[in-house]
Amino acid sequence: MNRTRSGDVIFVILWIGCIVGALTVSEARAVPHHRQRGEGVRRLQNVTLDSRNSNLTVGLTSGELVLEGCQVNHFGSELFKLLGSRTGSLSLRGGHIPRITYASATLDTLAVDETGLYEFEVNSSYPVASLRILIITRNPLEQLSPGLARFSGLHRLDLSRNQLSFVELGLFNGMQRLRDLDLSVNRIVWLGTVPPTNVRLLSIRNLWVSYNRLQWFDDFPDAFPGLDTVRLLGNQWTCGWVDRARQDIMRHGITVFGADYDCPGERQGGLCCYE
Repeated sequence: MNRTRSGDVIFVILWIGCIVGALTVSEARAVPHHRQRGEGVRRLQNVTLDSRNSNLTVGLTSGELVLEGCQVNHFGSELFKLLGSRTGSLSLRGGHIPRITYASATLDTLAVDETGLYEFEVNSSYPVASLRILIITRNPLEQLSPGLARFSGLHRLDLSRNQLSFVELGLFNGMQRLRDLDLSVNRIVWLGTVPPTNVRLLSIRNLWVSYNRLQWFDDFPDAFPGLDTVRLLGNQWTCGWVDRARQDIMRHGITVFGADYDCPGERQGGLCCYE
């Protein structure tokens, strides 16, 4: 009898939990890579936020906060303060968040996906070395702020599917823990340093520059002495550059992923190139 009653109590608790989980602000497991795993996920959907909006305080006790479809003209220091020190991961998905000024000394992960972001700055008043993962994807972001160089603790930087055209490699010079750099599916025509210098990004193991508008990449692979894998397909490489790059790739033992199959030009070692 006691076992039956206990089972009924557990069923009621689970039923209540399912109802609570259906609310706009819902709780779930933390993402696997998150350092505060087990503290839960909170979601806030389709609201307009500013520094006076108390809805954001739902993130104070959660490991991960997800804002979906929200309207925020400028996500700056006042909103970052509302996250609280226990929010380790912030995901901004959809909606309208055109400007972000990063201002957190405690975040581990920030993901900004398809929010209309065109400006990303870093508040110089905050230490930002805690951030390990930065993902900014599917936005009209055309240039990278010099403040990005302050993220010395990054392990993964994903800037794919934006509208970048020029990328200064010196921005990544101080990121001594950066292993994964994804610049794919942009409009990049130039990757390098100004003035030309012998930059060495020692920690990078995986580099993706596929589906851009590159014709050459003079710093490859010398700027990446620890590189394991690379994606180069979908660019406008000159055949002279591809010929040299293939020799360097074989000499350094780098694994190349992907190949150009629909090639209107000449095909060398899986890459389409043009004279």
